[in-house]
Amino acid sequence: MNYEIVEMDPYSGSEAKVYSIIPEGEEETLFEKFVDENIVSYKEEIKDILKRLKQIGHTTGARESFFKHEGDNEFVRKYGKYVWALYDDEERKLRLYCLRFANVAIILGGGGYKDKSVIKWQDDEKLSEEARKIMAYAESIIKQLDDGDLYWSNNGTELEGNLKNYDNE
Repeated sequence: MNYEIVEMDPYSGSEAKVYSIIPEGEEETLFEKFVDENIVSYKEEIKDILKRLKQIGHTTGARESFFKHEGDNEFVRKYGKYVWALYDDEERKLRLYCLRFANVAIILGGGGYKDKSVIKWQDDEKLSEEARKIMAYAESIIKQLDDGDLYWSNNGTELEGNLKNYDNE
């Protein structure tokens, strides 16, 4: 799995770092793709998500109350504690999946529209694809952290090390 972890400057701040992932061969992050796919149909929700991300980075940190736990049974045991959906309120239709590292950092993935008739993300093709994608990245990123290729800064707030995870580097 080849990708680069990039800091999302407008959202990162003194309270939390906000990152996203650029898959190999892509020009934009998973989060930018999510915004592009949803900005026309869900403009107000996208604006609320962007506002919440700035709040997380600059004011509050990545409080658990801003997120809803995600993950399927076989995965939860190993990596599920990191996989979350940014959560606003029950009336919102968009789900944005991410990795959350306590209050200090999040890595944004993709997401999509969640119809009210859909109870679990596994029941929707797009949400299932996006959730499983962020879970695969979680597995790789946690392995990088365990192996020491990726690590936390001395003050424990920033990812450092090999942010470009490519087979040939």
